[in-house]
Amino acid sequence: MANAKKNIVPMNQDIPAQLDTLRQDVANLAETLKLQAKVSVAEKTATAKTIASDKTELVKDKYDALATKAETSIKDNPLTSIAIAVGAGLVLGALTRR
Repeated sequence: MANAKKNIVPMNQDIPAQLDTLRQDVANLAETLKLQAKVSVAEKTATAKTIASDKTELVKDKYDALATKAETSIKDNPLTSIAIAVGAGLVLGALTRR
């Protein structure tokens, strides 16, 4: 029995102080994670805004190019354009009638 007492580790009596320290560490960790998340979200938002702006400009340029091409095609072939418009109107009319 004398050997069994030698294996017992003495407990530290300032457990409440250690718990307070642990609570503070957890609170600091939570605050750090919160700040890192805010920074990460801000960076991702800025990246998304930049990409969206670039894509918007690209789409606007393509739209302008297609509009110019369509206008040129209509001016070069007015009868064909009228025939296509009449055909599209007839198809849409037939579809909406049913």
